[in-house]
Amino acid sequence: MKPYYVMSKKTSKIRIGKRIQKLRKDKKLSQEKLAEMINKSTETISHIERGKFLPRLETAQEIADVLDVPLYELFTYDIAETEKTRIKLTNEILTLLKDQPTDLLRTTLEQVNSFIALKNSFTNRLKK
Repeated sequence: MKPYYVMSKKTSKIRIGKRIQKLRKDKKLSQEKLAEMINKSTETISHIERGKFLPRLETAQEIADVLDVPLYELFTYDIAETEKTRIKLTNEILTLLKDQPTDLLRTTLEQVNSFIALKNSFTNRLKK
């Protein structure tokens, strides 16, 4: 996995802005249409996409909602697609489990641990 490093605030703003721009263009939305959909000015969207400033959390969530992506997608500019898939799948699992009773969570954890141990056992046998 690619190491993470500390980058300047300016670099972060630019990368996040480019990520938002890419996601907006993928949805075939103009800056004007996105601005209209979240009740912001076109100038605000332009500033965000050019890295002039970061969107407030509420604005970022509105942008993510319009672009039909989870909020974290706006900030995953340096994460490989495989890691994005892992994050998405993990979030889906957590969503399924979040309201379940504790006894079911314990049973699920035991089953997952057993499954992983079994997989590791088979993998180790294949390596020999």
